[in-house]
Amino acid sequence: MPEVIMPKMGDAMEEGTLLKWLKSEGEEVSPGDPIAEIETDKVTMELEAEDSGTLAQLIASEGQDVPVGEAIAFIAGEGEEVPERDGGASAEAAQEDGGDGGEAQAQTATETEAPEETSDEQADGRADGRADGQFRASPIVRRLARENNLDLSKIEGSGPAGRIVERDVRAAMESGTAQRTQEDGAAEQPDGQPEVQPQQASQQGFQAAHLPEPTGAPGTQLVEPTRMMRVIGERMTEAKQNIPHFYATVEVRIDAAMALRKQLNAQLEAEGLKLSVNDFVMKACAVALRNYPNLNALYTSKGVELHETVDMAMAVALDQGLITPVIRDIGSKGLAAISRESKDLAGRAREGGLKPDEYQGGTITVSNMGMFGVESFTAIINPPQAAIIAVSSIDRRPAYDENGEVVPAQFMKLTLSADHRIANGRDGALYMAEVKKTLENPVLLMV
Repeated sequence: MPEVIMPKMGDAMEEGTLLKWLKSEGEEVSPGDPIAEIETDKVTMELEAEDSGTLAQLIASEGQDVPVGEAIAFIAGEGEEVPERDGGASAEAAQEDGGDGGEAQAQTATETEAPEETSDEQADGRADGRADGQFRASPIVRRLARENNLDLSKIEGSGPAGRIVERDVRAAMESGTAQRTQEDGAAEQPDGQPEVQPQQASQQGFQAAHLPEPTGAPGTQLVEPTRMMRVIGERMTEAKQNIPHFYATVEVRIDAAMALRKQLNAQLEAEGLKLSVNDFVMKACAVALRNYPNLNALYTSKGVELHETVDMAMAVALDQGLITPVIRDIGSKGLAAISRESKDLAGRAREGGLKPDEYQGGTITVSNMGMFGVESFTAIINPPQAAIIAVSSIDRRPAYDENGEVVPAQFMKLTLSADHRIANGRDGALYMAEVKKTLENPVLLMV
């Protein structure tokens, strides 16, 4: 019987949220039918059926986080019966858990163990979910326990075969029990490595965040962060802490670029196309990378990977966070092609219609906040990329022409954030000087 699983929509994706079932249990489905709405750290999208049959069983409940590859439903063909799931999800179990049958059923189905833990427990013959210091708990539950300084050995599991599930950890958080102490020593991570203790963390340059409890004061509102907000926060915190950023800012006089833009837009008006300032900036940043390949690079586990092709990610703000769709091989494309593609990607990004390969794999990022009137800002590098360019607003002010006369002029600040492990200050300064020269002589964008 085919399983409907939580798909992997990105290299870094570990889990997704089932937002809403679009089909009910017992309904007939065909390949391509949308059956559920899921949320990843990047997009909200419809999950389509890949097989024909009856949606025989909904395993995951709405609002539940499900690890990648876990089953969320079964599609039964003619004559097929729904297989029994590990541990079952009987009505009795639902009653024992306070009547929340949906939660019990979903957690029973999705909180599966790693294969090595199963074999350990079977070999040891234990039924309490513990084997040689290991505990039956998903990576999500382990992470929740670590973040709240809880010792899993002090928590009784209520899941199948003594598995520790999320509700057990949250109950321990509310009761204040199972707190890890210094005497407990280093807790085991899922990979068997000892967890970094606070005193060790400070020596390694990382300081765990200590968040205050909500005040609950009159007039306050507690808002739960979306998955996208949580993941962005985690990744940007990690990037800021672990990547040695350095910055280089140039001020570009863009009168010539604006004049060329006006001329080109007049010619493109019949096609309904209007070039943006950001189109010029992205093209200039790509052209300038020809001589600075170490800024069009990825910092990988095996070394610095230099890229000949510039796949430029552009930051697009969404109500619930940020996404960076990618314009592939932007250096080989003209301004009109860049404009069409950027508008299409940005529009579909805001509608949640991007495919995974359209927002993954960028080699450098451009982030533009000029439309918000921001005069200058620095951006956080999007790992494993080596650099990101922050684009600010256009400033109109007096300047001198070649004859020493005061004339109106337009200026824009661009700020490079670069990874000092890959590039040094000289590289960044020379690269930004090249970007400045290209934008101030926009005919260079046409060759």
